[in-house]
Amino acid sequence: MMKVGNRIVMILAGLLLAAAALLKVHEVLTVYIPSWREDKIWESYEFFLFQIPLEFGLGLWMLSGVFRKAAWLAGTLCYFGFIFVTLGKAVLGFESCGCFGRIEVDPWYTLFLVDIPFFLLLLIFRPKGEKLLPPPWPHPFHALGLAVPVIGFMAVSTPILVGLRPEFKKPGDWISVTAVRPVVSAPEVADLSEDPGAVVSPDGPETPDDPVRPDVTEEAEAEGVPEAVLWPWLEHIDIAEQLESGIAVIWMYHHDCPTCAEMVPLYSEYCATLRDRGEKAFQIAFVAAPPFREPGPVPADTICLRGKLSESERWAIMSPYVVALIDGAFVRDWPQGTAPMPENLLDEIFEGH
Repeated sequence: MMKVGNRIVMILAGLLLAAAALLKVHEVLTVYIPSWREDKIWESYEFFLFQIPLEFGLGLWMLSGVFRKAAWLAGTLCYFGFIFVTLGKAVLGFESCGCFGRIEVDPWYTLFLVDIPFFLLLLIFRPKGEKLLPPPWPHPFHALGLAVPVIGFMAVSTPILVGLRPEFKKPGDWISVTAVRPVVSAPEVADLSEDPGAVVSPDGPETPDDPVRPDVTEEAEAEGVPEAVLWPWLEHIDIAEQLESGIAVIWMYHHDCPTCAEMVPLYSEYCATLRDRGEKAFQIAFVAAPPFREPGPVPADTICLRGKLSESERWAIMSPYVVALIDGAFVRDWPQGTAPMPENLLDEIFEGH
């Protein structure tokens, strides 16, 4: 009975590992995953290239029954490690455990329905009475029919995944070619954290109905500064026409972004406060990046613009990605994954002018 139970548990645990590895292959080939230089190494593209062949190979090893006790030991340690990884993501508030590629599963579900149960089952139904690497050695059929293909797959999978990785549109790729940063004079901005409506221009105080708009400096006009072009990514946003006038701050997000969940409501409140004071030329737009899923971090009652980034391209965006435009022209952006406090937006947009 124990041997039958061990075989069943090993097969199920191995199938799950192999399936999870294949789902990660699909994710790597369809979704932008940052490099370890851009994000945590454990969530990086390079770590996926290391993890996928090992996970797939271990899954097939557990399925094969070759060196059963050694495969059982490796699989048990693997699921034991999964417990801590999944628990960490659950505690940190991740919406998905990341175990099954683009299939999103709550870390708490994975922890209590997959990782802990399989770990306990492997402990209970262990291969009793078997040596770790017992003689006789496996039949040559095992080597030709299983070991050689699996090891060969593990050896070539990384270069194949690298070669098949699609091209992604990255922030900054277009700046040196098409974007012309407008030369503007910075308005004097009061402490908006104390009085969000108190915005004054270099010529004196403005009334709440007097919109904040930058002016091209006399020096720039004398030097014949070229007219700024529209930000190229606008053509991929469904609300582009509403972003081509005045000052627009575009907040791009993924639905599961924890920073967005914290900061987006603050931006929404800030925009509402300015609108109440009569400021109409400054607007904030929340733009969802694919894959889309509701509900996202944007409050349902926000007065800010809401839009979507086209699914016709593949986007290399770490959420959030915040961009400032003036009359549709790129002014500046902030490092991906970060965002300024809303009351500092105007100061930072016009910094250096």
